[in-house]
Amino acid sequence: MPELAHVSTRIGSLAVEAVGEGPPAILWPSLFCDRRMWRHQVAALAGSHRLILVDPPAHGASGPPRGPFTLADCAAAACEVLDAHEVDRAAWVGLSWGGMTAMHAALDAPERVRALALLDTSAEAEGWWEGTRSRVLAALYRRTGFNDFLLGQVRSILLGRTTLAERPELADDLLAAVADRDRQAVLATIDAVVLERRSILPRLGGVAAPTLVVVGAEDRATPPSRARRIAEAIPGARLEVVAGSGHLSALEAPAAVSRLLAGFLAETAPHPAASHPAGTAPPPTPDPA
Repeated sequence: MPELAHVSTRIGSLAVEAVGEGPPAILWPSLFCDRRMWRHQVAALAGSHRLILVDPPAHGASGPPRGPFTLADCAAAACEVLDAHEVDRAAWVGLSWGGMTAMHAALDAPERVRALALLDTSAEAEGWWEGTRSRVLAALYRRTGFNDFLLGQVRSILLGRTTLAERPELADDLLAAVADRDRQAVLATIDAVVLERRSILPRLGGVAAPTLVVVGAEDRATPPSRARRIAEAIPGARLEVVAGSGHLSALEAPAAVSRLLAGFLAETAPHPAASHPAGTAPPPTPDPA
């Protein structure tokens, strides 16, 4: 069975699971999700890749953030996770928060990024309407926690119309996990990922890594127009729109997303002679904190 370890990083103690063998890929999920969001992709990819699955701060088995942090801090923390697993360079796969983290890594530490798979994410700050809505919802959450109204809002933002109509149990499972999060820790992550996010779109022309951009056709949180602007800004990037999926495409359209990722990771995999020799390195020593 894969072993869960904790890695001490600048943003907190992060739970990390490494599974599979082959060229390394680091996967960071969406806000309100943890490494289990990738369960379908793990089944599809672990036979050919070493997958390093991260629980972000205040999510899954990770601890709370050490204090205020930024998306650039998340990218640096992910590099610390790679260091702990003795990986110099990896493919970065991220959905929403994970995609933002991966883009910052490609800009700030390009030597660590072999390829980028950016799912349902944004390189821009929130627009006026979205930002106002997010601040109102965050203020309500600060006062009341996740009540029925807020859970309904999260449900409609994260999942597409098709999923809500055909697979309502997915929403139920997701919201049960969301409701259990530590409130103050979640608010810190909302600040970093949503409220204090700044645009990096003008910088994306400097990204040199091969890039796949994926977005659900029904994504309300980071709609296809935002994915299109990312793909247009990154030289050579390819855009794929997934029908019948909202913001959490890895869960809502798992077969389509796994197929896209498998093809892209195979295309961008290093020559066997260039693979990092530490592919079977033991997991890092658990963080005593």
